[in-house]
Amino acid sequence: MHSQVSLNIEGSKYTIDMVRGGTGSYRLRMNESEIEAEIHTLRDGGLLMQLDGKSHVIYAEEEAAGSRLLIDGRTCLLQKDHDPSKLVAETPCKLLRFLVSDGSHIDADTPYAEVEVMKMCMPLLSPASGVIQIKSSEGQTMQAGELIASLDLDDPSAVRKAEPFQGNFPVLGPPTAISDKVHQRCAASLNAARMILAGYEHNINEVVQSLLNCLDSPELPFLQWQECMSVLATRLPKDLKNELESKYKGFEVIPSSQNIDFPAKLLKGVLDSHLSSCSEKERGSLERHIEPLMSLVKSYEGGRESHARVIVRSLFEEYLSVEEIFSDNIQADVIERLRVQYKKDLLKVVDIVLSHQGVKNKNKLILRLLEQLVYPNPAAYRDQLIRFSALNHTSYSELALKASQLLEQTKLSELRSTIARSLSELEMFTEDGESMDTPKRKSAINERMEDLVSAPLAVEDALIGLFDHSDHTLQRRVVETYVRRLYQPYLVKESVRMQWHRSGLIASWEFLEEHIERKNGSEEQMSVEKHSERKWGAMVIIKSLQFLPAIISVALRETTHNLEKATPHGSLEPTTFGNMIHIALVGINNQMSLLQDSGDEDQAQERIKKLAKILQDKEVGSSLRSAGVGVISCIIQRDEGRTPMRHSFHWSAKNLYYEEEPLLRHLEPPLSIYLELDKLKGYEGIRYTPSRDRQWHLYTVLDKPHPIQRMFLRTLVRQPTSNDRLTAYSGHDVDMMHNQLSMSFTSKSIFRSIMAAIEELELNVHNATLQPDHAQMYLCILQEQEINDLMPYTKRVDIDAGQEEEAVETILEELAREIHAFAGVRMHKLGVFQWEVKLWIASFGRANGAWRVVVTNVTGQTCTVHIYRELENTSKHQAVYHSLSVRGPLHGVPVNAHYQPLGVLDRKRLLARKNGTTYCYDFPLAFQMALEQSFASRFSGFKKPKDKLLCKVTELVFADQKGYWGTPLIPIERQPGLNDVGMIAWSMEMSTPEFPSGRTILIVANDVTFKAGSFGPREDAFFLAVTDLACTKKLPLIYLAANSGARIGVAEEVKACFKVGWSDESSPENGFQYVYLTPEDYARIGSSVIAHEMRLASGKTRWVIDAIVGKEDGLGVENLSGSGAIASAYSRAYKETFTLTYVTGRTVGIGAYLARLGMRCIQRLDQPIILTGFSALNKLLGREVYSSHMQLGGPKIMATNGVVHLTVSDDLEGVSAILNWLSCIPPHLGGPVPVLNPSDPPERPVEYFPETSCDPRAAICGTLDSNGNWKGGIFDRDSFVETLEGWARTVVTGRAKLGGIPVGIVAVETQTVMQVIPADPGQLDSHERVVPQAGQVWFPDSATKTAQAIMDFNREELPLFILANWRGFSGGQRDLFEGILQAGSTIVENLRTYGQPVFVYIPMMGELRGGAWVVVDSRINSDQIEMYAERTAKGNVLEPEGIIEIKFRKKELIECMGRLDQQLISLNEKLHEAKSNGGHAKAESLQQQIQSREKQLLPVYTQIATKFAELHDTSLRMAAKGVIKEVVDWDRSRSFFYRRLRRRISENSLVKTVNDAAGDQLSYKSAMDLIKRWFFDSNVAKGREDAWVNDEAFFSWKDDTRNYNEKLQELRFQKVLLQLTNIGSSASDMQALPRGLAALLSKMEPSSRKQIANEIRKVLS
Repeated sequence: MHSQVSLNIEGSKYTIDMVRGGTGSYRLRMNESEIEAEIHTLRDGGLLMQLDGKSHVIYAEEEAAGSRLLIDGRTCLLQKDHDPSKLVAETPCKLLRFLVSDGSHIDADTPYAEVEVMKMCMPLLSPASGVIQIKSSEGQTMQAGELIASLDLDDPSAVRKAEPFQGNFPVLGPPTAISDKVHQRCAASLNAARMILAGYEHNINEVVQSLLNCLDSPELPFLQWQECMSVLATRLPKDLKNELESKYKGFEVIPSSQNIDFPAKLLKGVLDSHLSSCSEKERGSLERHIEPLMSLVKSYEGGRESHARVIVRSLFEEYLSVEEIFSDNIQADVIERLRVQYKKDLLKVVDIVLSHQGVKNKNKLILRLLEQLVYPNPAAYRDQLIRFSALNHTSYSELALKASQLLEQTKLSELRSTIARSLSELEMFTEDGESMDTPKRKSAINERMEDLVSAPLAVEDALIGLFDHSDHTLQRRVVETYVRRLYQPYLVKESVRMQWHRSGLIASWEFLEEHIERKNGSEEQMSVEKHSERKWGAMVIIKSLQFLPAIISVALRETTHNLEKATPHGSLEPTTFGNMIHIALVGINNQMSLLQDSGDEDQAQERIKKLAKILQDKEVGSSLRSAGVGVISCIIQRDEGRTPMRHSFHWSAKNLYYEEEPLLRHLEPPLSIYLELDKLKGYEGIRYTPSRDRQWHLYTVLDKPHPIQRMFLRTLVRQPTSNDRLTAYSGHDVDMMHNQLSMSFTSKSIFRSIMAAIEELELNVHNATLQPDHAQMYLCILQEQEINDLMPYTKRVDIDAGQEEEAVETILEELAREIHAFAGVRMHKLGVFQWEVKLWIASFGRANGAWRVVVTNVTGQTCTVHIYRELENTSKHQAVYHSLSVRGPLHGVPVNAHYQPLGVLDRKRLLARKNGTTYCYDFPLAFQMALEQSFASRFSGFKKPKDKLLCKVTELVFADQKGYWGTPLIPIERQPGLNDVGMIAWSMEMSTPEFPSGRTILIVANDVTFKAGSFGPREDAFFLAVTDLACTKKLPLIYLAANSGARIGVAEEVKACFKVGWSDESSPENGFQYVYLTPEDYARIGSSVIAHEMRLASGKTRWVIDAIVGKEDGLGVENLSGSGAIASAYSRAYKETFTLTYVTGRTVGIGAYLARLGMRCIQRLDQPIILTGFSALNKLLGREVYSSHMQLGGPKIMATNGVVHLTVSDDLEGVSAILNWLSCIPPHLGGPVPVLNPSDPPERPVEYFPETSCDPRAAICGTLDSNGNWKGGIFDRDSFVETLEGWARTVVTGRAKLGGIPVGIVAVETQTVMQVIPADPGQLDSHERVVPQAGQVWFPDSATKTAQAIMDFNREELPLFILANWRGFSGGQRDLFEGILQAGSTIVENLRTYGQPVFVYIPMMGELRGGAWVVVDSRINSDQIEMYAERTAKGNVLEPEGIIEIKFRKKELIECMGRLDQQLISLNEKLHEAKSNGGHAKAESLQQQIQSREKQLLPVYTQIATKFAELHDTSLRMAAKGVIKEVVDWDRSRSFFYRRLRRRISENSLVKTVNDAAGDQLSYKSAMDLIKRWFFDSNVAKGREDAWVNDEAFFSWKDDTRNYNEKLQELRFQKVLLQLTNIGSSASDMQALPRGLAALLSKMEPSSRKQIANEIRKVLS
């Protein structure tokens, strides 16, 4: 929208700022002057410019000297800048060295310097000859346009210098003439507003002011009507036109000064009646003609305000239509979606993005409209205000906040009206006329009051607004409701009394002040119960402060008089000062309310001074004090749009008067005591913010030493007695939650409050002053809860009195976890790390008393819950937190203890959150949670065992505190966060559904809070040690990656004291020669540098630094060396055990390489895998090319290039994905395959039948049919997890289970897929390419994916199923160039070395041809691969159409016709006869008939030939030729392969056992032959040949190890004999034998050693 141009015209340089005001509208500014112009493109390429009400035609032509313009036939040359005397950098670069000396003469086109651009060295050439003056120093980084040197030219005339123009534009009018009439000014203002919303620039204040003036003009509708009528008059029916004109004329003659309303309803009536009277045929046409008139009169039906609303709503709608697309979304993603949506109209995308870029100006416009037009009546704009308040981005924070405040204002006004109706219209609901004492009326009034008392809304504010109501009955009820709400539940029933005084209203009441009392318990701690003392309270409602002293004395007199009556002994001396007085100053014009409460501290102080001055009066103060008044609350009523102001004054023993308590400002005693604000008193500078509905109180503080913004949110939970209409104003939609989960009464109350706080925080999420780094919620439930309130109605049970306390503890924990499951993630995003609930339980058992629930929100998905009782510590006489079954961190801490600054663990969690990841020490909790979910999904009704942990975590650390390369690891028990290395490791023993007795894995994680998670030498040594341990023990190794790559450092001790040896001490700008240390510094830190001594002429010594080594390790290349070591180790670990990387945070450099070297990788959707940061790349490229790390290495790149196997949205999902992957993996390399009892029966038939082509995913895991019925596939339902989904999509790979046995799967996509190759922003000429890839064909990427998947499955020791349905390899030039041959060869190699059973199955309607068959044939690995085909499957070298082109050409087809077609046989005989008889004419005729017949039959015989060729492709032929093992029908394929898989796994495990006994001397075939021989020799087989194929017979033989134990022993004997024979054949080995034998015996157990020694003695004897 903004740009600057410089124009050189005839020696003058005009610098013009250009601002766009619309598609063709421009404002040009130069030297404090401004003109407007409009420009339109002509069809012939010229421009039409409108300026000062005149038009000009412009054409342009580029020339060597510049641009030549032809303006209205006159020429003008815009000359190019040319100044060879300035040598500047053309692009960002590093100045390496000068090739000439300063002041020397150089010729034109001679190199004068060398620069480095994007790691390339380039010379700079002089544009002219002259003497060079160097202006920059070598080694300096230059930006584009920076001066490197200047030239004193040999020929100064070569410089064309233009002098800056200092004048102004002439004074010109607008481009087109604008009438001064209101309707035209209104249209222009509205158009300008629309242009602002389209992203262009205008003066917003002028536009809004002009629009307001126009909309407010009484003339506007009349002029708009006249304009419409002048356009439509000729098109309207004559009678309608006449009637409209006659009706309008009566108003037209009235002078405008009389301010007459526009007759919209009258004119609409005329239009409506004419429409209804005309025929159906004419109506459609007439509606179109009168539409402008109709919309105009409709908009004015409610007067000018109604028309203004229509206009403003249309502008709001225009704003929202664009900004709602971008709200809460990444801009790049939005643009990508828009490109797809508007692919046929990309200019629409440009318009939307252009509009969004002007969001700041658009916000200003909307805010002005909100202030001017919405503020007086926000209810009229409710729907759009709701949409504004839902906008979520930094750009919209101010607007969203303003909209939500206006919404709250409407709610408060409505609530005030509802309360007024509720308390005044009760007469309508009673039958007994005027009599006020009827029980029914009292009960109805009481019920309504109770509803208001317990409503979780801003009832107090609404009630204060009614304090000065003219209806005394309503006023009395309002005040009583207010008192009951403030003192709930401690008000003494029926104690509220009221009387009217000439100064105002006085109310008084009695309430119970709560104390703590000891009950049953040990000496040390007692449980806490309530004990109460009766107090009184009074409220005075006045309109002016001058009445205050008088009305206070009356109020005190009344209350003490009433108390004397109530107190039998008449003792009036106050023992404690717990009585309260409330002063309400009403009337919105009172002097106090006129002070704006803008948060200005001075204004607040002015109010306090005025109030305090009266309260400091000795007479008033002493009378209040002697009456036992402890607290005075002052309430100041204000106008409808603003909330009341509140101040609390407490008696100061020091100053002997009542002074304000700042912490309790804005709050009402007595309930403020339940917010436990004393806990905040350890902080200074507390900032208070109320929530919009005043139910939450937000206190913001700065936590030191490192400033962290903390927020403490406090609320009193009110529980509505009924689902009253009042709750309609709460705005919290919890119905959805109630539908999902039947919550208990208490849960609903807590959940409702928490959701309100979340909405408040979300609204301020982009407000820096309010957005907390760390937030803590405290909820106090006012009403006593019964145990049944804690449980949903459906789950209520009778609890044994003796078990009551334990039961309540369990119920509260479940309640907290239930709420956290719904709100935890949102809370964590907003920085809420802890929430606490206090509640009183009323019970006759041990559960009676105060309880606290403290929930720590660890990761959003995981939490820790601690349940406490409140007990009194007798030695300190204060209530403390007391844990029950599990000791919590607050156990023994006083309940009112000040909040402590954040601990190390919390700060580290916070730092990890800022880095967008989970703190590494919180991952074990995530594993625990994911395991619970895994068991719950597998076994319905699963409950976590209390006595047994599902995972036992042991941290691993260096054995030595200074651990380094080669230091072993040892297990340790210690608190989280005590690590001194940026790497953490655990050995985790987990109980999983597959291994209930436990399996062990190793986890290694970056600590992103320790030096940004970078890799230094100690981190590398630690990672290497963990990797070596995993390889040694053959345990799965999980790497949780969140790092910043290899550590970058400098020697800080040298940095702090080095000195510079300047070329010229007096002119540092001339550069330097070396850096050095003084002798004193060298003596101190000499070990950190390599330096040589230099003596100056002055005799001083300098130590010139040749190299900096540094005191600390880990500053440079040693980190790269360590990175190399761990890269090698992790690559080896992939081959020797199971490795899996989970990218939980940004992973850079070596971290990215590790993610690839471990091969299996899961990436969180919002975390990148990159080699170099985007800002570094931008610097290298010299321009802003990349906008984020996600653009370089987000899932859009990494999940589509084969690096990332799975993507997840959060860390719990990531951990669940890890566990799901591990569920397919043996507990250690070579261990048993994990098998679960299947929930999907193995014998179930395959119900999915392909219709045209075989959908691979449906064939694997089933699908829903058109009626919503499940049709099962070959493998277990819901067991298939697809990996590498986004890459090479013509092949489908993943893991599934067959009868509970995990298997790897490779299948084929049969549909054409689109491969999207993204454009590289770094290359300006690159663009996105979309390449279609046909189904059933291997391309270079999909062949590579197949090879990689097979390699992964083999390393994981999984059986493999290939659903082979390929027509072949793609063999085009590009495919061969991209390595299709290499990829196909890798498939062969990976199958050749596959060590587990492989099943290749050509599925229903599938085909396998040519090279595709070759690379999966069973002979590649006959030990492991078995091939099968479905009955309809096909296979051959070529497709039938291809075969007949070679083997059944046209000649053969004709021969076939001649052999089979009787007509042709007959014609051929006749032709032969004619030829032999010499009838040439007849022969020619017959020849033509034959050709005609052949042509007619050719299509059908081509089909016959194709069918003939197809009959060579059948599965029956494959079986007959022995290339497949068997034909397996589709419906029985699941049960067949399940049985075959079990058998093969069993055979393979026995082969391993045999090989182990034989010392790996036997091939697979030899081992199988041996097993077969043993089997046939056994009693099970009884010599029958068919016994081997009987699976049950084989399993019963194998499971009884006695059948072959002796044979295995014999194999072991042969193995040992062979080894000893080898030793015996070497004299040197024989000499070493006794020592070796001695060493072996020394390592054995004494009993085993004795047994072996005896056996050896026997042999020797």
